[in-house]
Amino acid sequence: MRKFLIIAATLLIVLIVVDRTVLKDKGIIKQVKIEQYEKVENVEELSVGLNEGDLAPEIELEDIEGNSFKLSDYKGKTVLLNFWASWCGPCEAEMPHMEKLHNKYKDEGFEVIAVNMTRSERVKNAPEKFVDKHHLTFPIPMDREGKVSDEYEIVAYPTSYFIDSNGVIRNKVLGALNEEYMEKEIQKLP
Repeated sequence: MRKFLIIAATLLIVLIVVDRTVLKDKGIIKQVKIEQYEKVENVEELSVGLNEGDLAPEIELEDIEGNSFKLSDYKGKTVLLNFWASWCGPCEAEMPHMEKLHNKYKDEGFEVIAVNMTRSERVKNAPEKFVDKHHLTFPIPMDREGKVSDEYEIVAYPTSYFIDSNGVIRNKVLGALNEEYMEKEIQKLP
């Protein structure tokens, strides 16, 4: 029996190595489909809140260029809503991934919205310098008074919400995200 288990385990390892190296994108592991979240049918019956399955609270701010911004203007699009500050190392680490995925999926109805927690900034114009440094092209609303950060109960930097096309929160993550995790969540959004 022990020999059988050793042979089976060895065979399984060989198959995985072949699948990942020789077959690459055509292998079984890459062909596993990402299950999408189920589409919510009774959106009008949902309450506004911060939990998964709630409608995301409205956000009304000015963006980094001084234009008015409303989260509800993005209804019909899937959204990665991120709260960040320029002095936050994990925020900086995830921004290039967000820019890359924004560019990759923007033509498919996806939007990154990165709310700067301006009240927490330590240096004047730091958000603008940060955006220029990282060549960010997605909307950057500025929470100058901390009202939105308080309403969304932001306690960790960064915090991200994945919101579906009906405005329903599907996932909330405290802390930095890697590109692979972001992309899987984006693909799951209906």
